[in-house]
Amino acid sequence: ELLVRFLSLAGPISVDDVLARYEFDADWVRERLDEWTRTGKLVRGTFAGDSATPRWSSRRLLEQARRRELAHARRQIEAVDLSRFARFMQRWQHLDPATRMEGDEGSVRAIRQLYGIARPAEMWDREYFPARIDGFEPDALARLIALGELAWIGGSPDARPDDAASLSTIRWIRRGTARAWIRPAPSRPLSEHAQRVLEALGHEGASFFDELLATTVLTSRSLRDALRELVGAGLVTNDSLASLHAVIRWRPTVSPRDRTQPDPTRWLPADYTPSANRYVVQRRPNLRRLPKWKRPDKQGAEPTTWPGRWSLVQVPRVLGPDVPEDEWSDILAQQFLERYGIVSREMWRREHPAVSWRTIYRELKRLEFRGEVRRGYFVRGLSGAQFALPQAVEMLRATDADAEPAAIVMAASDPANVYSLPAPGEAARDPFVRPRSRNALLVTIDGVVIVIAERRGGRVAIRPDTDASLVTRAAKVLVSHLAERSSRDLILETIDGEPATASRHAQSFVDAGYRHGTGGLRYYRSL
Repeated sequence: ELLVRFLSLAGPISVDDVLARYEFDADWVRERLDEWTRTGKLVRGTFAGDSATPRWSSRRLLEQARRRELAHARRQIEAVDLSRFARFMQRWQHLDPATRMEGDEGSVRAIRQLYGIARPAEMWDREYFPARIDGFEPDALARLIALGELAWIGGSPDARPDDAASLSTIRWIRRGTARAWIRPAPSRPLSEHAQRVLEALGHEGASFFDELLATTVLTSRSLRDALRELVGAGLVTNDSLASLHAVIRWRPTVSPRDRTQPDPTRWLPADYTPSANRYVVQRRPNLRRLPKWKRPDKQGAEPTTWPGRWSLVQVPRVLGPDVPEDEWSDILAQQFLERYGIVSREMWRREHPAVSWRTIYRELKRLEFRGEVRRGYFVRGLSGAQFALPQAVEMLRATDADAEPAAIVMAASDPANVYSLPAPGEAARDPFVRPRSRNALLVTIDGVVIVIAERRGGRVAIRPDTDASLVTRAAKVLVSHLAERSSRDLILETIDGEPATASRHAQSFVDAGYRHGTGGLRYYRSL
């Protein structure tokens, strides 16, 4: 009893510390200490830098000391506003020119930071990767796929269960972890050709394009239509990056949505006959919307076959083992920390993975108790339970170091856009940055959105009461960004809803390189 009381108050002690206070038998003391260590009452380790002498401490005292240390660490930083957090996120995800990456190593690091998140298929190569990597080349991604680390999975999360799936998003995952990210989706109707390809892959396993042609007895165009439909439904993937690009570019002759539309004449009586001299309106495909055919022997024509092997997504080597969601919480927590640096419930609500927030929250608390992350209130407006890496906290403090922050262009759907987080508080909402289309572009300076461009620069909105010099800086960066990704002249039609030529901000865009024209302000790429 004396020894228990001494251990509960004295902190870390050694056997010599006990013998110096009480005339106990040394062997008896060691036996008691080892016994209480096995039962979990004590913790054995090295304390105060003395690794040569083993010491024991009460588990309750260690937990109390750790809680005080964490409470002290939480009080070290004051919560910042959303613009400061946006500036931090641009640096953390390498959109800022000061932290932008380059080369194959930068490409690998960027894709690993974005594992698991679903984003518009055509935006990855056009916006997300070039914004983070100078001179981005997709060869690094192809090597990761060839090594067996990386896999891509398509999807169409916005489609209703009774609609046919059309490819709208792509997510990159580490092979064998898809079960942590993708929730079981309701079955959607498939066309006859897609069902035939799905059965062939289930029976034959991973197959090349020519093998699927022979198995399904489909034409080349019909097979490509079926594969795109299956990729959009999240049922099929490929081990080649070239096939992903081909699937994204491919446009079926008849949209899967049109194939599932009900017959508009189903409600007419069986014996119905139209009146005499009455025009009959017949629905037919719009010829302007049909994909343009190109001769296979001409330059730029779509190849008749797609490379790589096609396989089902619902296999263990892609999905991973069928284990409880607690087993996936560590992967999700570590990935959220790597992607955002500072994690709150809003990040989970944006991505909505297959693992619940409660499970991830328990894992983050465990990482906090181990000293790997900090918990506190770092960003005003987000949920109170926020976890951050120590290096992220330091970067958040240092975001005001630059004398003149750079103007940064990013897509509204970019994972680094903190203004799209589903935050409940008014402090985390910017009325100017309301929900935009996925192709909209945001121009920020010091984390504040100055200009919003939609329709590839044809429609522009400018933050009210913004200084003309900031508008000019934002316009120059926006023009450079659009001209780099377009082969045609840029036409600016409206600014803040009024004709661009009559806007009070027209001079800022003229200074950026635009010229007055009949249809608005025009930027000539040939000049």
